[in-house]
Amino acid sequence: MESVRFKKSYLIMCLGITFGHSNAVYAFNAETDSAQEENVEVITVKGVRGSIVRSLNNKYLNSNVSDSISSEDLGKFPDMNLSESLQRIPGVTINRNQNGEGSQINVRGLGPQFTRVEINGMSAPGGGSAGRLGTNGGGRGFSFELLPSELFSNATVTKSSDAGQSEGGLAGVVTLETPKPFQHQGLKFSSSLQGNYNDKTNDIDPRAFVTLSNNIDDKFGYAVAVAHSKGDFRTDGAENGVWRPLSVIDPSVDADSALGSALVANGTRLYSFIEERDNTAATLALQYSPSQSLEFTFNSIYAELSNHKAAHRNDIPLEHLGVQALRDSLVIENGVIVAGSFDNVQHRVGPRITDIDDKFFQSSLSAKWMPNDNWEITPYIGISNREAKRKQSLLSFKLNNETGANVPGILSYNVRGDYVDFNSTLTDFSSNPEDFSLNVLIFRPSVDDAEEVTSKVDFTRYFDHEYLSRVDFGFRYSIQEKNVVEQDYRIGRDAGWNPNLGPSLKDSMIMLDYDVDGADPSFTNKMFSVDPNGYQDVWFVNGEVSPTGQSLIPGTSVQNRASSAALNSYNVEEKILNAYVKVDFDWDDITANVGVRYVKTDQDIDGFTTALGGIDAISFASDYTELLPSASLRYELSPELLVRAAYSKTLTRPNLPDLAPSERIFAPDVNSATGQRGNPDLKPFTSDNLDLSIEWYFGDEALLAANVFRKDLDGLIDTTTFTANRDFVTQLSPEIFNGDVFFTQPSNGASASIKGFELSYQQPFSFAPEGVLQNFGFLANYTKTSSDADFGIENDVRSTGLPGLSPTSFNASLYYDDGTLDAKISYAWRERYLAQTSDDFGEPRFIDDYGQLDLSANYSVNENLQIQLQVLNLADENIIAKTFVHKTGYLPYGVTDLNRRVLLGVRYSF
Repeated sequence: MESVRFKKSYLIMCLGITFGHSNAVYAFNAETDSAQEENVEVITVKGVRGSIVRSLNNKYLNSNVSDSISSEDLGKFPDMNLSESLQRIPGVTINRNQNGEGSQINVRGLGPQFTRVEINGMSAPGGGSAGRLGTNGGGRGFSFELLPSELFSNATVTKSSDAGQSEGGLAGVVTLETPKPFQHQGLKFSSSLQGNYNDKTNDIDPRAFVTLSNNIDDKFGYAVAVAHSKGDFRTDGAENGVWRPLSVIDPSVDADSALGSALVANGTRLYSFIEERDNTAATLALQYSPSQSLEFTFNSIYAELSNHKAAHRNDIPLEHLGVQALRDSLVIENGVIVAGSFDNVQHRVGPRITDIDDKFFQSSLSAKWMPNDNWEITPYIGISNREAKRKQSLLSFKLNNETGANVPGILSYNVRGDYVDFNSTLTDFSSNPEDFSLNVLIFRPSVDDAEEVTSKVDFTRYFDHEYLSRVDFGFRYSIQEKNVVEQDYRIGRDAGWNPNLGPSLKDSMIMLDYDVDGADPSFTNKMFSVDPNGYQDVWFVNGEVSPTGQSLIPGTSVQNRASSAALNSYNVEEKILNAYVKVDFDWDDITANVGVRYVKTDQDIDGFTTALGGIDAISFASDYTELLPSASLRYELSPELLVRAAYSKTLTRPNLPDLAPSERIFAPDVNSATGQRGNPDLKPFTSDNLDLSIEWYFGDEALLAANVFRKDLDGLIDTTTFTANRDFVTQLSPEIFNGDVFFTQPSNGASASIKGFELSYQQPFSFAPEGVLQNFGFLANYTKTSSDADFGIENDVRSTGLPGLSPTSFNASLYYDDGTLDAKISYAWRERYLAQTSDDFGEPRFIDDYGQLDLSANYSVNENLQIQLQVLNLADENIIAKTFVHKTGYLPYGVTDLNRRVLLGVRYSF
């Protein structure tokens, strides 16, 4: 339950609507009104309907095209994950991690790096886990797994920019707000305790939250919150990977023949993703108002996420020359080998493990000062730090004969819809670990440290003028630094390695449960893998896993690959200066603003090269400036009917690894060399954006809205090639290479356009006959998006669908709220999208159409005590992946069997 204050005269002026529900009203944020102490009325807002009403009010009053999600009460956000809530907003879809949780968001078809996320007025740092295996992608996109939703009171997605907003969100800006004490009257307390049940692990994990807020006569207030959760997750998958021509893996087949060009499933494998997670987070807010004209706010947030991720993989890949197709067994349909057997196939077992300790801290101090009725001055200073320590390992064993060579075994597979069933004559991956010996043990620990210091001051000059209402201007200066340091070492086999003299997989093995819904019944329900906590003492002297450690096993050694690690280490410092001015006009039923933002960015970028045989530091400096104009118009055809139009130019900076000037060269001999390098001269992506919308608030808590949009993007990063002369030691040291190296590197240049429309509808069933039906309501939205890109490559899959873009998505929710019981059942669906441009062997990977049904309910035992229930993935859906081959179409890639999660608990508040 929440007390929301608003100025009644202002509300009536803005909305012209009288509401009959005592627990469902439009709530106006008193902090935005300079005369908040006058004519104040207290209205009680609670439950799911209260959250909907506040979100609708935010949308109505915002001058930009925006949507928001509000907490139902202090510490009671609609979903346990912020991204899961944000996907209910038109034009927003989410990327799910290997557990099926929402991790990052896409706005209007553009991926996470194109959306700026702000927490309490300061940028939320990227650098969270990326990809299915939890590796560091180095992107700017924020991962929502880090912060529990209970810590937040409001999340707003602004899709049309204005000059007053910080740059960086080409697609949009997400602003997250933690509770402030002046938002509530008096003392408030809330706590919850839940058990989180996972139907894959059959474990019940705790999730707890407590918060206390106290507003002392609007003079001083404090709000503190702490959240803690633990979780065990498991999802299982069966994959076949990408499809390649048979002649690529079996050179005995004529590449120009129909058989040689027939596509074969490349990487049959079983996966079991296991994660153990421990998450603690806390917020602190202090507010002090010594007078009606001056207010200070201090915000701080801390989060720590520790998790152990293991992607256990048993695979039989058709990757290496020497594989032989048993031609009489092959069944070919439309140029695809849908069934067949293959001899001399490698068998491998082992997990890719990522241990992460991710810590985030942010603090800010701001003031709001009105020296007189005409001026408002808002200074702000903030600092943040995010440090992620990762220990990444690949523990790989393979099936060998007595000399260590591959055992010639037969793999057979059969395509069955979205599934590719397979088996081997040598193993079912559950009964013969003694036949698997060392392939390689690889270790890549790293430290990823991101820091930011931001200072800014905003000025507002109010005018009592017929048309001119206010002028906003301000300045911001920030220093952002990202430092990544990686190590790379491994235990590898030396000359004379004999698998019979060393330990087998059996000496450091674990047995795992395995189950994929819909898979072939012949698949095993168990699979063996390497014990992530039990291999150290078997392979390392004194169990010391380090680049200076020693191997226990004859014929193997620890190899320190310092040069490779250096090429993945870098430092980027960005100094960003902003200045902006925005002018607001107000006449009759029209409000409008025009403005421009000036952005200057100076970058210092450090990396390494190993071209001369050693590890040499290299540094670059670059800078660029941008002018970002914007304009918007809001026209009230009536208090219930609004039309909006907006134009803006926005930017997003390149991902940091693309800027790193590292240069790696592969020179097998003195006659040829190829290389890869970063590009510190990359410039930001920019976009010109247009929005036009109409919103009809046709009743109490009711809305029908439509929005059309277009984005014209420039400077998208693609891969280009060039040649440069180099003089260095080859792999066949001490031979010297001197000549041209054929390099690839990222560069700006590609352009794209995105266009689409969004439809929204919501309404309570107030039209129903008196009774229970009037407690129901419905919300739905639909988004249609298309893109057209020019990457200069024929048949590029990105040309008709940028990564992360679903052509169609929709959300629908049915809710019930009678004051004692509030419940909501929601369904979110998105169409197939490009998940990864370059996956196995450079081929694309898509995620097929996916819809998820979720349920949340709260029952009030009394005024203070509630029973809470959430069920995520109620219908127990699976994720289907596809790959795409030109002239053939979409082919199966893999199936991931997700878990269903049930949260049941209690909440106590006063």
